[in-house]
Amino acid sequence: MTSSLRKKEARIAWLFITPYLIGFTLFHFLPVLLSAVLSLTDMRYISMIDKTHFIGLGNYFEMSRDPEFWNAFCNSIVYSICFVPFVMAGGLLPGGPGNQNCSLLLAVLVNQKIHFRNGIRAMIFMPYVSNMVAIAIVWSILLDPVDGIVNQTLSALGVNQAPMWLMGSKTALYSVVMIAVWREVGLQFVTYLAALQEVPTELKEAAQIDGAGRFQQFFYVTLPLIRNTTFLLTITSIITSLKNFTIIQVLTAGGPGNSTTVLPLNIVDTAFSSARMGYASAQAMVMFVLVMGVTVIQWVGKNRSEIY
Repeated sequence: MTSSLRKKEARIAWLFITPYLIGFTLFHFLPVLLSAVLSLTDMRYISMIDKTHFIGLGNYFEMSRDPEFWNAFCNSIVYSICFVPFVMAGGLLPGGPGNQNCSLLLAVLVNQKIHFRNGIRAMIFMPYVSNMVAIAIVWSILLDPVDGIVNQTLSALGVNQAPMWLMGSKTALYSVVMIAVWREVGLQFVTYLAALQEVPTELKEAAQIDGAGRFQQFFYVTLPLIRNTTFLLTITSIITSLKNFTIIQVLTAGGPGNSTTVLPLNIVDTAFSSARMGYASAQAMVMFVLVMGVTVIQWVGKNRSEIY
């Protein structure tokens, strides 16, 4: 009886996960496999597949000498280095937990008993559910070097040389990062808020009785209990920072020059403007390996920290 019940539960479980497995295979696994195969060819157009030749690692050797690829690669790394810490790290609150991330800081603040708490939660999360293209258009108007309200305000405050923001080759990438952080922090915020509300108050009270201050309670009680949430959000933030196509395409289209050209933009341009599907697939595989490598490193580090 028990065995038949387990088999029935197993069949029900497979019934639920089969649609996901089918979708994952069709829209994730097979495209990655196809990209890996195409990266070893000189394929240009889909319609010219009969003229495609196997060239082995030729695309990868060419990539190692391609200045445009390395420019996009470096821009992606700089973007991630700036984006992830700002959406996941930094910020000091007097009288509260310090050296924590922006989203966690917001979550800690809003988790307190304050006025208009629900309204503040909605306002912080609203940019994340807003249309990316609309956000990019609004920010491009606000950051216009001549007519934008930001530079006009700075001029009114006595700033003679206001930043060029999205129009400057040295400021464009950081301006995009600023806008992306403003949009993405909402997801991190609500996730951290949910994790904070699951921290048992009994542990905080016990730590307080033992003489722990607010900083000590946060670092020795709260942070360890939300470690899994931090790991998840770190991985998702890195992945988000590396697939940053839409907002950059709308804001700068990779310019000025190629100062904001990142890997996703370079891959799309190589595949469709230059019509080099094989070479674009090789770049996509490099991006895939980069994301997987970061994920594995984070996973190993998390497991080791749990052991010790």
